Parts: sequence; C-alpha cells; structure tokens
Amino acid sequence: MTDDIRWEVVEESSLSLPDHEAIAALLAQAFPDWSHWYVGGRSWSGMQPERRVLARDQDGVVLAHVGIRRMFITVGGRDVLVGDTGLVAVSPRLQGSGKGRELMERTHAVLDGLAVPYGFLGAGENRIPFYAKLGWHEFPEVVGTFSAFTAEGAGITNTEQGGWMVRPVAAALEDWPAGAIWLNGQEV
Repeated sequence: MTDDIRWEVVEESSLSLPDHEAIAALLAQAFPDWSHWYVGGRSWSGMQPERRVLARDQDGVVLAHVGIRRMFITVGGRDVLVGDTGLVAVSPRLQGSGKGRELMERTHAVLDGLAVPYGFLGAGENRIPFYAKLGWHEFPEVVGTFSAFTAEGAGITNTEQGGWMVRPVAAALEDWPAGAIWLNGQEV
C-alpha cells in the first residue's frame, strides 16, 4: 500500500470541496482530541494554509498532510517573516513507516522554494524530538502568544512556553532574534 502513494504540493485555492473533506478526515484521525474541528470540508483549525503537502493513495484518501503559510511574527520586538508550518499529520496506520520523515523533507523543500528566512512551528512536547532530528531547533524558554480560535469562531488569547521551533531556510539560526514570540493572529 505504501508503494502506491502519490505526493503533491497544492495551493490552497486549487483545492476542491472533496479535497478539503479528505484532508479533514485525516486530521480528525490524527488529532482525535480535536476531531470536532475537522468536520465536513473544514481542513484547518487556525490560519488557513497557503500551501499544503499531501500524500494520497490510489483512491484519493489523504495519508499525510502539512500546511504552510508565509506570515510575519514578532520576536523580541522585531518582525520576522516565517513559513508557519502546522497541521502535520500522518495516517495512524502509516505512523512509524518513515512517511512522517518524508513528509517533512518535502515540507523543507517547499519552505526552501518559498525562500522564507525560517520555518516556524509550535510542537507538543512529545513531538519535539522528531522535529529536532530533522533540523528544527526548539526555544524551550520562549513564551509565545497567539489567537486561539474555537471551533465556533470565538477568539481567545493563548500564551504557551516552550514547543516553539524554528528551521533556518534562507537565514542563519544565529540571526533568529531573542525574546518572546507574538503571532498577532492564529497559527496554521
């Protein structure tokens, strides 16, 4: 089954309703605690991605997904352009098969193609080692603030320490500014 996987990079505006439904189905499986977000054609939970990396089987079932959006965030009082990366998911039946690594390698190629200074993502504590092995750097003491929208649309300010990760793309990690992160909006 894994030999029949078709990888693609798609722009958000080229996705059809069935595409969004297929992505939402994967995200509901991958994030069962948040499955109430991913119903029907709702294939995002915060900021809608600009580009997506998808893996599909021969029937069009989405087996792996990541969303990326270019945006400015404020770090230590300085605006920084990033490729905000999120909604990283691999079908539970393929976890441990190397498809997550392949998904992130393809994600890195998209970030490189966008020529953003940095890739940026917020990761749960149990996912940090996976991303770190792939070149992402965590800032464990850094506090990040963002708008966390509920499934009903109400926005609330959320602040979290740790789990903020950066991957150098067109800039050096040493040039990442020190200080708190302010997203002034949602995460992908």
